[in-house]
Amino acid sequence: MQNPGNMPFDDSLLPPAVPHRETKDIAVSAAQAQATGEPEITRAQLSLGKRLLNWRTLVPLVIVLGLLAYSAQKLQINPGQTWAAMRSANVALLLAALLIYYCSFAVRTLRWRLLLENVGYTKTSQTPLPSFGRLLEILYISWFANAIVPAKLGDLYRAYLLHQEAGVSATRTFGTVLAERLLDLSVLLVLFFLAIIISLRETLPSFLRTGLYVTLAIVVLGIIVLVLLRSFYAQFRRLVPQRLQGYYDHLHHGTLGSFKRLPLLVPLTVVVWLCEAGRFFCVALSLNLIGGGLLQVGAASLFIALGEALLTAVPLTGGGIGLVEGGMIVMITLFTPAHNLAAAAVLLDRTISLLTVMVFGLIVFLIASGRQATRWQAKA
Repeated sequence: MQNPGNMPFDDSLLPPAVPHRETKDIAVSAAQAQATGEPEITRAQLSLGKRLLNWRTLVPLVIVLGLLAYSAQKLQINPGQTWAAMRSANVALLLAALLIYYCSFAVRTLRWRLLLENVGYTKTSQTPLPSFGRLLEILYISWFANAIVPAKLGDLYRAYLLHQEAGVSATRTFGTVLAERLLDLSVLLVLFFLAIIISLRETLPSFLRTGLYVTLAIVVLGIIVLVLLRSFYAQFRRLVPQRLQGYYDHLHHGTLGSFKRLPLLVPLTVVVWLCEAGRFFCVALSLNLIGGGLLQVGAASLFIALGEALLTAVPLTGGGIGLVEGGMIVMITLFTPAHNLAAAAVLLDRTISLLTVMVFGLIVFLIASGRQATRWQAKA
């Protein structure tokens, strides 16, 4: 059986059975994408298995893990004492950390739906969006992809999956993901500065200060590029090869068109990062990791959680494995000299923010793949 519009759908995540009118709309959307010259995204290009076993994935991972093991030895981190600290953690607070973290996915999905609606994908449009639950599933699978392979492949994978699900433009959808990333970085930097003022003031380590400046430069550069694209759209379009102009149009509209309803988008982004900080706040309390009052612990948790997020933005390893753990140890030791306790906090936090995404994400991915394959077999 042929796919609507002969688009290159991934056999492992095929679109669900849809009413005849929606199937026709998907075919129309696909034909329009081909007419505008939008490049096809193929299954081979986004194969997680090939990326995971690629030397570009494995070599950096081995190097970073080796450096992390060497650093742990230099810091005299004792595995037995670290394990004992982990076992002494308050389980109720760890469960609260897990709950807060997973609430952030619902908020992220709501924000992403707003961004998609901003570029024209509404319930009344020719290509209506899937349900909130389906969008949440797609977003979570993209997080799983980012956790296991480097280069933020999950961001492109999210656009591909939504294209499969609803027949929308993958390029325009990727534009909304880029807009989402710029929102994240902008709000993250503001909150990070506040956390520094409250918790560290002038004692910020040089490597974090450098990372902060680099991230700030990226955000400023991103804003400048968006302003230039908005002001000189026609001029930039003429520089693009004709066969790629349709791709440019979709990306331009998807990115710039997303920045509507900022009074809703910005608070949702703040909630996302407060959930990230709340996760580590609960982990810190479960171990009595940081001394002082709740304000000091909260500010330190905000600083550490947002610093962790900055480190995951480095696309060297999947989920920032190795880089994040080493950076978190350094950040935590700014507030406590207990290296074993710091290591316990890092392992518990990464179990929640990385390991559960790998495990649950794989389950969600397999269930979604099986469901879609079953539906297409029934229609064959």
